[in-house]
Amino acid sequence: MPGGTAATEPAPPETSLPGMHAERIDESVFGGHMVVYEGGRGHARSVLLVHGIGQGGARDWRETVGWLQASFHVVAVDLPGFGASDKANALYSPGNYVRVLKHVADRFLHRPFALVGHSMGAVVSLRYAATYPQEVERLVVIDAPGILHRFSVTSQFLAHLGMEFVPPWLDPLEQLLTLARRLLAPLERMRFEPQVILESPKLRESLFAGDPVKIAGLAVVSENLSAVMPGVRAETLILWGSDDTLVPLRTGRVLAMKLPRAQLEVIEKAGHTPMLEAPERFRAVLQPFLEIGLPPASQAVQAPQAKHGTGDCRNERHRVFEGDYDLLTIDGCRQVRIRNAKVRELRIVNSTVAIDDSRIGGGETGLYASNATVVATGVRIEGEVAITALDSRLDLAAVDLVGSRAAVTAPTRSYVVFSFSRVASPNARGDVHAFFTIGPANPL
Repeated sequence: MPGGTAATEPAPPETSLPGMHAERIDESVFGGHMVVYEGGRGHARSVLLVHGIGQGGARDWRETVGWLQASFHVVAVDLPGFGASDKANALYSPGNYVRVLKHVADRFLHRPFALVGHSMGAVVSLRYAATYPQEVERLVVIDAPGILHRFSVTSQFLAHLGMEFVPPWLDPLEQLLTLARRLLAPLERMRFEPQVILESPKLRESLFAGDPVKIAGLAVVSENLSAVMPGVRAETLILWGSDDTLVPLRTGRVLAMKLPRAQLEVIEKAGHTPMLEAPERFRAVLQPFLEIGLPPASQAVQAPQAKHGTGDCRNERHRVFEGDYDLLTIDGCRQVRIRNAKVRELRIVNSTVAIDDSRIGGGETGLYASNATVVATGVRIEGEVAITALDSRLDLAAVDLVGSRAAVTAPTRSYVVFSFSRVASPNARGDVHAFFTIGPANPL
């Protein structure tokens, strides 16, 4: 029941959040104790706050709980392994944390409730909303790590925790857009799959010294939500700091495209913890959503695309291409961006290119990439062969590939990582969230 007395003992005073009552309760998932914070008990509507990775735990919400309690019954937690809760060498995975939150919800919360998760807590909240859709009325996802395939080149979250899994094709000397990448971490060189490490107490101890931060960090970026995402029925507000260098805004854009009822709001001049870095702007976006939900979807009127015929970039940097092209050639260029474009034939040679919200192809080959690194988000690529790749690296998120003969061919070995994408070709069909090495003998 809401306001239930599940505590075995009071929590230490120093763990408290402003105006919140703290209790230490038993939890059976990890077999220890955790701390639950509660405030605003007289209000009918409930909000559950789930923190990210960091020893602050629930205190990451210290700027938020004060104003929330004026209108909502608020419950926050120190997840096991964090804050004032017990810590151990345990499998701190999103799935296990969902079980912990279910235990808390059954004891403390009114149903349905609003679920607000930050960073790791956002990934846990997404899985909770997919597992128990009838319980979550509104969902808030804040700067969620992982989400994209773990071989996506734009993931910096593990590096922040002192470890990184880098795909074997990635040249550590290459700079992709503005995101620095590091040399292969020891874990990758040892060729351990993340799940093998996570499920082995001995490996968790030897590689991580049983540190909950590193265990939870690896678990969260290894979490594959592609199969469960359609189960999220709640209205969803996606909040992102514009200057988040740990989890690029690209991830938030993909979530907004793939969740059924979602809206992305960017908090300017904030990084990975917008509720602490920009509390007033954070409240200005969060409070209306918690009170009334998403505004009606607006029907944006798209301006006509400028027609360019052909375009090219030769040995340049930072070029931006928009509009309608019959042929666009990028040769020897770095940090090029193609956005809001329609390109019948795109040729990328010896270049690094980001493609956003565009449509490519329509003829024999949509995209030809040779010795190229391409990051595409929210793009449709089609043709008899959608992509022909030679010694190239492709990172495709929320991308539709349609090829009447093949989705991807590679006369010389190339690498493709898909996140929340779709493929339609004689060789493959359906949703895909995976990494492929493609060569002459195995087109996609």
